[in-house]
Amino acid sequence: MPGVRSGLEIQQALKAFVTKWSGYAGSERAEAQSFLNDLFAAYGTDRSEAGALFESFSASAGFMDLFLPGVLIVEMKAPHVPLEKAKDQRVRYWQESSDSAKDIPAARYVVACNFGEFEIWEPGRFPNEARSRFPLSELPDRYDALLFLQSQTMEPVFSEHRRTLTTDAAVHVAALYTSLADRSAAPIDEIQRFVMQLVWCLFAEDLGMLDGYPLQNSVDALLKEQHPDSAKDIGYLFTLLNQKGNHNRQGRYEGTRYVNGELFQQPAAVFMNRDELEHLRDAAEFNWRAVDPTIFGSLMEGVLGQERRDMLGAHYTHEADIMKIVSPTIIRPWRERIEATTTPQEARDLLDDLCAFRVLDPAFMRKSGVSRDTPAERLLLL
Repeated sequence: MPGVRSGLEIQQALKAFVTKWSGYAGSERAEAQSFLNDLFAAYGTDRSEAGALFESFSASAGFMDLFLPGVLIVEMKAPHVPLEKAKDQRVRYWQESSDSAKDIPAARYVVACNFGEFEIWEPGRFPNEARSRFPLSELPDRYDALLFLQSQTMEPVFSEHRRTLTTDAAVHVAALYTSLADRSAAPIDEIQRFVMQLVWCLFAEDLGMLDGYPLQNSVDALLKEQHPDSAKDIGYLFTLLNQKGNHNRQGRYEGTRYVNGELFQQPAAVFMNRDELEHLRDAAEFNWRAVDPTIFGSLMEGVLGQERRDMLGAHYTHEADIMKIVSPTIIRPWRERIEATTTPQEARDLLDDLCAFRVLDPAFMRKSGVSRDTPAERLLLL
């Protein structure tokens, strides 16, 4: 979709938005529409062209500050007015936002805002609790909670209950990464591979995919040594993860499984100093089962900063950007077919088709020598 902003571009625009509106102390009526126009614009959307209406009348509930039929209601309050004051209007607006004669469902999302704080509701699914609540200052980091402002088909991401934990974990991993890069501990591509392999192990250990916590035990053992050699011990772990069978798996490596795919095809062996080992130990102490991988990469980008990202080549594809492709081409067609299924036979056929469904990643296709001329028979073997 040409002209559609990337996640990083949205974040940059929202930083300017926050700078402009931080400290606003005027009335609701004076600037609510300017505020909302700017908010839509930060997501690369023209509010009027998107069909969002100001002061849309709803019979008994009064005037909605903003109404996007079937999608969104926004109720603005003056600065420092508690968002709880919006409850009655928020509920009544939503209850009267549908129009059966025009086949318009009730708005999926309701946002209450007082210029300094956002509260996002999805009342049709979760009527008793807001999906997300955060101050204006956090909007650039929470941009994915308002993705429906970019497109009505974009799914927002509500993950604030895991965000603090994810942020703290990202800080330690980023500190390790930058320290290795600053002292040229290895070629930058090997450092990148090394950190990726470490992060995979941190997730895998807490998800039960690596028995016995071999990485964490290796780090603990290394920190007890006078001259720790992480290139040897952790590099050996990565070698085992690329090795089929059970041989050479003794001591802390017992039960270590072979990991297929390409991640460990080139096991990285990088020497870490004591400070770097301590960063890794601190990162390992988090419960990585509760770390959100969908925002971990984005937070890593933020911790590193633009200049260091460019220098190190450390870039992350935001989930919002991925969903711009995945949602219309994969998720939406399947959802529509599921919703249209009415008989047991149709359901069985759908399940068979879903089980046979395959998606080829472009990067994988390039590495595998696949092109548009590749016979279907070969694709089925990949």
